[in-house]
Amino acid sequence: MAIEFHCQHCGHLVRTANEHAGKRGKCPHCHQSVYIPTPSDELEPLRLAPVDDSEARERKRQEEEAREVARRLREDHEVPTLETLKVTLPEPEGDVRLPSDMESLITEYVMCMAEGKLGEAEEYAREIHKDPERANEFIQRLTMDELPPRRLARVPRAVLLGLLKQLQKTG
Repeated sequence: MAIEFHCQHCGHLVRTANEHAGKRGKCPHCHQSVYIPTPSDELEPLRLAPVDDSEARERKRQEEEAREVARRLREDHEVPTLETLKVTLPEPEGDVRLPSDMESLITEYVMCMAEGKLGEAEEYAREIHKDPERANEFIQRLTMDELPPRRLARVPRAVLLGLLKQLQKTG
């Protein structure tokens, strides 16, 4: 029995012998390379392995168990709040303290400068210049890094480098 199929390139009907099934040949009309399909009556059905849903059942059981444990913990241990502890925090007096670590100070300085908050940036610059050695160390690291810290990613690299250079000069 012959195999009949249409060429995927030109659409003409092609007939060939069964012995060519599963191979490639040339279309007699357009001379393009075509795949010669195996007739469907000659295909053997694929034997599939049975579905093993024991892993999915175990995962679902563990998730339910974790939810139950979390629910029990919430019931057993009420998280104290300031109201339940009857604690009042003192109101900050005067200016709120600036961040103490150098990375935060320099990040805040750059963000204030980029946003045009020059007064706040000047306060950060004063704090930064109290420890010029650590400041220069962090600035050098920032200028060498390809990717800036996440908060500074919005600041264009050229602007960031210019602000850091300016900060070093004023020190």
